[in-house]
Amino acid sequence: MPQRNPNQQKPRIFTLEEARQLVPWLMEASREAEARVFEIQQKAKDTRGAQTRSQRIIQYWAETVTKLGAEPKQPFTVDFDSGKDYFCWEYPEEDIYFRHDYHLGYAGRYRIEDSE
Repeated sequence: MPQRNPNQQKPRIFTLEEARQLVPWLMEASREAEARVFEIQQKAKDTRGAQTRSQRIIQYWAETVTKLGAEPKQPFTVDFDSGKDYFCWEYPEEDIYFRHDYHLGYAGRYRIEDSE
């Protein structure tokens, strides 16, 4: 059986309300990261260097999301484990409107009110 890394955070289970409380922070952090990446790419003379700097920004964003207990997916998309499926947020959504089964991923997103 694989050993758990003692420094690795336990998966966090979120209520919809708990996940929604993080949306304002996610909006701001994602907006800032996206703007920095865009600026780097627009000013880039060295595309390899710009790509490396952009990847660092996105990696920092993802690490910060992970520290909150959520799961960063593609850049600026976050899953919150509900204990039975995921609440799914994507920048620039102003709230958490979608969820998806564990095994279906992003392609299987459906509106939360459709599931209630």
